[in-house]
Amino acid sequence: MYAAFNRGDAESGLRLLHPEPELHQAPEVVDAEAYIGLDAFVRGMTLFMEDWDDPRLEPQDVDAIGDFVFMRVRVSGVAKTTRLEMTTQFFHAWTFRDGKPWRCIVRSTREEALKAVGLAV
Repeated sequence: MYAAFNRGDAESGLRLLHPEPELHQAPEVVDAEAYIGLDAFVRGMTLFMEDWDDPRLEPQDVDAIGDFVFMRVRVSGVAKTTRLEMTTQFFHAWTFRDGKPWRCIVRSTREEALKAVGLAV
């Protein structure tokens, strides 16, 4: 899914998702909210990436813990306004439904991602 997005084939990546995906952006991200359903999921991703040219989401570490898959994701691209290359990271906590990625909770740290899904206090 991430590879499809990075090669500019968002349509193929979206087909890999559950038909009713959820995206829960990190609270500190502009326009952070819960995006429920495919159209909303796309809107949430678009809002997050609209300030970047050549955006890339590259999973760095992947761990399965209980019913969740945790990923440290390197986010990079070129800022549209400054033309500076930018790199940051987020942690994605995925749950699956019917064998497909369904709910993605995004947080700035692994600890916050674990708390968001109830695996840490």
